[in-house]
Amino acid sequence: MKVQHPVQDCWLAVNLSGLMPGMGQCYGRQWLKGLAIAALFFMLLNRALWSLFAAEGDTMQAFWYLLAVGMVYLFNVWDAFATAGRPLYPLGHKYRGRDLWYSVFLSQILPGLGHLYLNQAVVGIAFLLLGISFSLLANYQPILLPIACTVWSVAGYHAYRSTPLSGGRDYSRSSTMLMVVVLGGLLLRLSIGSLPMWVDNAVMQCIVPSESMMPTLQVNDRIFVGRDRHYRPDAGDVVVFTAPSKAIEIIEAEPDSLFVKRVVGLPGEKIAIHDGQLWVNDQPLAEDYVNAAPIYIWGPQTVPNTMYFVLGDNRNESADSHVWGFLPRENVIGKAYKIYWPAARVRSLQLEKQPPIETAH
Repeated sequence: MKVQHPVQDCWLAVNLSGLMPGMGQCYGRQWLKGLAIAALFFMLLNRALWSLFAAEGDTMQAFWYLLAVGMVYLFNVWDAFATAGRPLYPLGHKYRGRDLWYSVFLSQILPGLGHLYLNQAVVGIAFLLLGISFSLLANYQPILLPIACTVWSVAGYHAYRSTPLSGGRDYSRSSTMLMVVVLGGLLLRLSIGSLPMWVDNAVMQCIVPSESMMPTLQVNDRIFVGRDRHYRPDAGDVVVFTAPSKAIEIIEAEPDSLFVKRVVGLPGEKIAIHDGQLWVNDQPLAEDYVNAAPIYIWGPQTVPNTMYFVLGDNRNESADSHVWGFLPRENVIGKAYKIYWPAARVRSLQLEKQPPIETAH
């Protein structure tokens, strides 16, 4: 006895693959192809994110990987359309009527488009205005993001329910699939919309404003700064911090201004600068990253607890701890770990530990 499979809808396959690459192919019972597309998509996406955010990653490679991700995604949607194989009449047919999953697909692109396709202009324009308005407002008020995403999902659900059916087509599985598409779309939009906030909570992007860290950092270098409330700077780390109160008083820095310097003295260490050399606990420190030897004298002083001694690599052109004193731990935002732009300057800021200069006794 021949098994009768439910009628497959190409536009349902497209909606499913729009949610997750390969899902439409699996719906069309091409499991190996669907799993292969999903594996390739997420492998490329993972590589793109690593190349962009990892200290050793190459930003330009990240762009190429993201381009490949987009191409795989578009191929996945196109292939899902071809996989189910049912003849389509998206603009309507006198016997078949309108295609309900095509109206849902249009609503996923922009709320209200599905209703316009169904000749429901008033409802379509209402959803269109609501969707666009809340999406724009969510850029300024993130609390509105769930409302904007909900409008898009409700528009797809309403378009589905508003599509008149004719021709006796079998849609016995459509109610379940509708929940998958609507709820999956809601979660996907919430995730994508929240992505900038997630990234900003983990990584800060800064632009270097001065020459105080040359040659390590140049003016207009764009850097990634890791945010970690448990982070404790180590010697040699390049850190970004808010202006200390002493810097605000002495060099008249703006209270909300950010500084980027290198940690050279940890709590409890004795710091001195003389004879063109930085001394830590009476030992000269090897520093191949400095622009020129310091021409000033400072210290010796012991770094207080919960504070750090920071200097710019361009020692003689930097307003740093030798000018305004020690850096309080609470002012530290995080460690600058990568120059991610311009392309020719992409590099890691992780410093290999250097031993102290040995002196003759």
